[in-house]
Amino acid sequence: MEPLHSYLSRYMTLTNAQFELLSTYLKEVELSPGDYFLREGNVCRTIGFVIEGTLRVLHFDRGDEVTRYFIPQGNIAVLPDSFRYQAPSTENIQAVTHTKLCLLRYEDMNKLFAEIPAWGRLVQKLVDEVQRQRALGRWMTSQPVPLRLNSFREEYPGLMETLPLQAMASYLRLAPSELKSYLQEMSGNQPPLVA
Repeated sequence: MEPLHSYLSRYMTLTNAQFELLSTYLKEVELSPGDYFLREGNVCRTIGFVIEGTLRVLHFDRGDEVTRYFIPQGNIAVLPDSFRYQAPSTENIQAVTHTKLCLLRYEDMNKLFAEIPAWGRLVQKLVDEVQRQRALGRWMTSQPVPLRLNSFREEYPGLMETLPLQAMASYLRLAPSELKSYLQEMSGNQPPLVA
């Protein structure tokens, strides 16, 4: 639970007693690559903290997978509107790699509002971070490919080496073969692009 405690401490200080209370509501689960944490049309009833691995948020556009953003280790997995309003989700959350999560159910989250006075502020900060990830994904698709790749490396350090090419290409809105060519150029295996 230490990774979760460290993550939450970035946004707010919880006392040991408050964190112990939170811990009583948490449940650990593991997902294999391709498993869904949440499917489109279902209600997001849990918020997850990624202890290990990587998830992605995706939707389908005319049968093609479109990755909106990644949720790497040390981040929160939730679709805020579906979770907050207990409404059907318009997107999916899927494991890209073997993933271990700590889960907090919607009902238990609501109990924490009464039990931890500053819980509402913490939740709002977490939602803001998820919204930032969503906005970054939208921004990236409008940028030139080299900038998208550099931004990806900055935002998701180390993921480029661990993610399947197809998932990364889906996020960057490139064909896998096109992404492979750009990656080879960036690694120096081919002459650089002419701007």
